[in-house]
Amino acid sequence: MSSFLSSINPVNKKFLENIVPRSSKTMVQVGDLVPDFELPDGTGKPVKLSDFRGQRVLLVFTRIFTDKIFCPLCFPHLNNLKKDYEAFKSKDVEVIVINTTPVEMTLQITEEQNYPFVFLSDEHWEIFSLFGLGAAIGAPLPGQFLIDRDGKVLFVYTANSLPNHPDNKEMFSLLSKVATT
Repeated sequence: MSSFLSSINPVNKKFLENIVPRSSKTMVQVGDLVPDFELPDGTGKPVKLSDFRGQRVLLVFTRIFTDKIFCPLCFPHLNNLKKDYEAFKSKDVEVIVINTTPVEMTLQITEEQNYPFVFLSDEHWEIFSLFGLGAAIGAPLPGQFLIDRDGKVLFVYTANSLPNHPDNKEMFSLLSKVATT
């Protein structure tokens, strides 16, 4: 089997290696200082999470298989984030979305979908792994983390099977409870 896997395209190899579900692990918990990382946006420009210190951040890990194939449960969540983006910004929250498509495809997706938020490429799933997110059907499972101005985690959602994304209303309610952080 290993010789078979070594002979196929790296994208297809990653899909095959992760076809069997793997549960998320609790790597980042409420109260933790969020781990810093750097990823490229769709233009290839490196973006560090620590660049957003002083702002609150809604960090969203999403499943996108290709530029035309989105997770059917993640795509509506992304569109809801787009719809409510200005409301998040008015509460001093930057929305940062991480997906596993290559940089060029990340740019294509953000342009075609007109996503206004920061959209980063984690093609090798390194940050998905850093945050303990599992995998199923050949793609990492989604997650969502709300981070305060000092980098402390206020909310954690990690999927272990079918994504059941937190509703934006839930995030706004939590933000109003922690308005000073």
